[in-house]
Amino acid sequence: MVILSSRPVESFSANSNTNTVVASVTTPPPVPSKIDPTQNPQWLDVLKYDSEPTFDVLQKTIDFASGKTYESREPYFDEDYVFRGPIIGPITQQEVKRTQKGFQITDAYPDLETRPFGFSIDPDNPYRCYYMERWEGTNTGELQVGPITMPPTNNQVQIPTHVMSINWTPQGKIIYAGLSSPLDRWEGTTKGVGAVFGLLDGGGLNAGDNAFIGNPFFRFQQRFFHALGGFGRNWSVEEEIPSWWESKARGADPNDL
Repeated sequence: MVILSSRPVESFSANSNTNTVVASVTTPPPVPSKIDPTQNPQWLDVLKYDSEPTFDVLQKTIDFASGKTYESREPYFDEDYVFRGPIIGPITQQEVKRTQKGFQITDAYPDLETRPFGFSIDPDNPYRCYYMERWEGTNTGELQVGPITMPPTNNQVQIPTHVMSINWTPQGKIIYAGLSSPLDRWEGTTKGVGAVFGLLDGGGLNAGDNAFIGNPFFRFQQRFFHALGGFGRNWSVEEEIPSWWESKARGADPNDL
């Protein structure tokens, strides 16, 4: 596997015991942004800081992405951490911890690998790092989703590649993680369904058929289960969402900012 970078990096799989160091090559510098942030402010500019990082953002992101369990990743999270995906979130650190107890997707996929690759620093924000993941695993365990228990399908599942975005604080903690939609819906074995919804699909639960941004039925369904609670929330309760998170869009709601 070859990675092109302006600095030496390692090519690796998060669940692999083998690291291959590849040579550094020169890549074209990124084109600087021409947008005047004072004239075109964005609410996520709150995650940009005046000082340069005092730690290696790229290496620290690689270390984080290499974690195989929540316990190994938990020390990286800031107390105001938020996760957001296209149709899930905002989810706080407290909610992630609670969800781990009631929704163990790794029990259904004990050989699950996230396979991160392609790490890159955001040219407009040195505290932000992007990388890609292509999850794969075999559904050899029961899939438990709230009151529903699905027997193992023994399907080998590969999820379409998605991008992860990790924002660090000057103190070296992750305050925001974002997950993209699948980059190529023709890739993998889930007919374009990504991330956890793809694993649910591979386990026999067709969870991704109506799971897309703006779908009124899916948005109603999300709010119904959010009100019930106890099944692993689609977003955190309002009083736990950090004040820096300004968007009021929840789950599959369209963007409001």
